[in-house]
Amino acid sequence: MAEAYPTPEYKCLLCMKPYNQPRELPCSHSFCCPCLTTYIDKEHRTADDDRHYFPCPVCDKPTSPSDVNTDVDTWGTSFPINNLFINPTTKSSDDQNCQACRRVGESNPAVVWCTGCTENLCKECRGFHDRNKMTAKHRLVPSKDGGLCDTTVNENCPNHEGHSLEDFCLDHSSMCCCICVAISHKNCNHIKPIDDVIKTTFTGQPALETAWQIIKDEATTMLEDDESEMTFLNTKEKEVSVEMTRKIQQAKDKLDGLNTTFQSKLADQCKVPRQQLSARMECVKKFQTNAENSNILMTRFDKQGTDRQRFVMREKTKQQVSGHYRRMDQATKRQPNTFELKLNIGTVIDDINKMTTIGNVDVISNISSTSQNADSRIGSLLGTLMSTPSATTFADSTSASDLLESPTKGPVTVDVWTGSVSCVLSVARRSLAGRQPTNLRGGMFTDNGELLVTDYDNCRLVLFDDKYRYKGEYKVEGNPYDLTRGLNTDEILVSIGDRGFLRCTLQNGQLTLIDINLVTADVYGIAVLGDNTLLSTGNSVKVVSSDGIMKKKIQMKSRHVGHIAASISTSTFYYSDGDDIVCRRLDSDEEDYRYSDPCLRDPRSIGLDRDNNVYVCACDSTNVYIVSPDGSRGKVLVPSLSSIRRSHGIIVHPTKQEFVVTSYKETTSLEVYRFSDNAGVAQ
Repeated sequence: MAEAYPTPEYKCLLCMKPYNQPRELPCSHSFCCPCLTTYIDKEHRTADDDRHYFPCPVCDKPTSPSDVNTDVDTWGTSFPINNLFINPTTKSSDDQNCQACRRVGESNPAVVWCTGCTENLCKECRGFHDRNKMTAKHRLVPSKDGGLCDTTVNENCPNHEGHSLEDFCLDHSSMCCCICVAISHKNCNHIKPIDDVIKTTFTGQPALETAWQIIKDEATTMLEDDESEMTFLNTKEKEVSVEMTRKIQQAKDKLDGLNTTFQSKLADQCKVPRQQLSARMECVKKFQTNAENSNILMTRFDKQGTDRQRFVMREKTKQQVSGHYRRMDQATKRQPNTFELKLNIGTVIDDINKMTTIGNVDVISNISSTSQNADSRIGSLLGTLMSTPSATTFADSTSASDLLESPTKGPVTVDVWTGSVSCVLSVARRSLAGRQPTNLRGGMFTDNGELLVTDYDNCRLVLFDDKYRYKGEYKVEGNPYDLTRGLNTDEILVSIGDRGFLRCTLQNGQLTLIDINLVTADVYGIAVLGDNTLLSTGNSVKVVSSDGIMKKKIQMKSRHVGHIAASISTSTFYYSDGDDIVCRRLDSDEEDYRYSDPCLRDPRSIGLDRDNNVYVCACDSTNVYIVSPDGSRGKVLVPSLSSIRRSHGIIVHPTKQEFVVTSYKETTSLEVYRFSDNAGVAQ
């Protein structure tokens, strides 16, 4: 009897169990509908009441339902069902039957799944299928191999509802709809229809075909390594606990033994004084009894006896009491009746009583070489996949220019805490025109990788292409200090110092002013977090709602003009307060942390990388500093800039491991810094 083919089960990334009503988010991550609903409810309860999004549980990408005005409890069900992840074991028997037969009212078990027709076929229908000229070349998969029965791949654009993915941008390794091409990829030179990419593909790429299996195997290696280390940690915890308990018991036994010896010695020391005092007490007791008897007797004779009787008795009593006293005095005069016991406790006992801990455990953390190697392997493979479309090699003559570089090697992610960083490009002031010396402050990267920066003294926004070549300028009213993406598509917010901030759109190369928000003056730094706009005013951070109303004011400890940065994935924002870097959450009145360092003087600009590391350019200390997301560590990243003497702004690339530093009216307007590993491999 043939062995049954094991049916694979897709598992939810929240509960790690087989999917129950899988729902797909725009970022392509899928979760059980009940799990997603519970997660959204929990996220919404801990966030601002007017927040109309939630971070993806896996990638933290902000996600909103199609209708944000619906009840939060229904958000999970608003996302499309991912039919690919409906486990075969949950499907009805009809799902395993031939769909061609079903259309004519027959019911026959399917033997193959046609990937072209996307339906099951029985043995007889397969024969007709093979004879048909239109379907003869379709790929057939045995049903037992878990074909994608009765499912279709969701080809809708996650960013533009109602538009399907039709093109592939080779410049960004990204699938696009027509709106994506017109807006985000309008300056890209290598865009092909997806069907053309597929048709011109050479199959048989072993490295890519086995990449998914290798990634799974390496992830399994990492998980098994973590599980092994967890077992080891639990074992070591028990060993350390047992060892401490044993040591404490030894100490207790030793103290108990010493206490027994002490008690015995104490009894021996008190035995002789006790005997001496007992003998003295007996002697004194006899005299006291004699004195008591004599007192009673003489009192009686004083009241009832004659003078002669009283005289005789008095004389006799004096003699006998006097003799008894002399005897008692002789017996007790040299016998002490006071014995003081002075306890001399050893210093060890005093030290024990002063102890607040009996020991501590040094936890030495590290990442095992097994996990490091597996992680590096996964990163390298994913880098290859990300830099290479599914169609890796093209037969036409433009294949080399389309791919730009070899597709077999993807970008290597560099650890920003251990890797090297160096200046790779400088942009001279003379190349940017302008009546006044350029004074670049804040900026942002656009969807197609271009850099847009404020030029404070020339009242303009300067645009650079993705190679940091000057491309053009946009004049604005006032002196722009900082800018950020707005709340809506193609929207840009520009802070104008003492004139509030501008709300503009940037479409098809045209900057259009929508309105001026004067909710507060002295706006320097500006950022968007959820449905809120964050404004750094020099002495406070103000939170403004989407309808332009100030909701909250956070007072700074010292006046400081600087930028502000926000992390959508963690709902945190960062700003400088004096020489400190402060991290906060909108839903809390407390600081998450306040970071300071003598090497960090007059921080002006703040940026975040994709891992939420905080980059700071300090004006007085003329360096670039980095702080970890939780504020637990920091270091000088660039001790001295290449040619800039006084930095004024830092703009971190959202996807590449590089950042831009701007200057204050110097001959070099900006410098680009890029990370590389210690072997010199650049990201």
